[in-house]
Amino acid sequence: MPKRIVWTELALASEAGEGESILEHLKALDISESNTLVCTSETCREASDVPSSWRGKLLTCLTTSRVYIYESGAHTTMLASPKRKKKLTSAQKTYCKEMAAHHLRPQRIRCALARKFDTPLENLPPLQVVQNFVNHCTRSSLQNHDRVDEIRDCVHERVFTGAEALDQSFMFAWGNSDGKSVVGNGSDERPFVVGISVTGLHASGYM
Repeated sequence: MPKRIVWTELALASEAGEGESILEHLKALDISESNTLVCTSETCREASDVPSSWRGKLLTCLTTSRVYIYESGAHTTMLASPKRKKKLTSAQKTYCKEMAAHHLRPQRIRCALARKFDTPLENLPPLQVVQNFVNHCTRSSLQNHDRVDEIRDCVHERVFTGAEALDQSFMFAWGNSDGKSVVGNGSDERPFVVGISVTGLHASGYM
């Protein structure tokens, strides 16, 4: 018969945020697709050629979203792992997605995280982590991708120059300091306002 594994409870029916906090305070680990936790601590790896016997498992109730965390075995050494890079929690990621939907910049989102979760900025993940997540979110979920650049280039290529034929169309919008048309992204802060006309309408007095 397989050897019975004795599991020690670390969290029972905890909120997702509390569960993440418990995992963050454990030694370095990897979470497999089956939600098994495996020790990846450098201190354990350097202390012995034999892999650490520590194991853990993470269970989440599909109905209540409550988290259950268990551990078994022991680490090769109790020396703390080197300080891990700070990562966004699931609650913080959800909030970042909400802010990204309003087209806020990563710097503002990071400051909003500090206020929302009552956490000093120095205790949050660095700006680059927030930038990477927000950029991934906007590209995959909000369709903020290269097509925006293509549309902007299209507008800039078709601005009015005065050399157009009477039946040739051109585009116009508010201009910036470089004389280029401002092409927004459709948000309240940066609306997408572009006009299309032809020289013939101007010549006939319709514009």
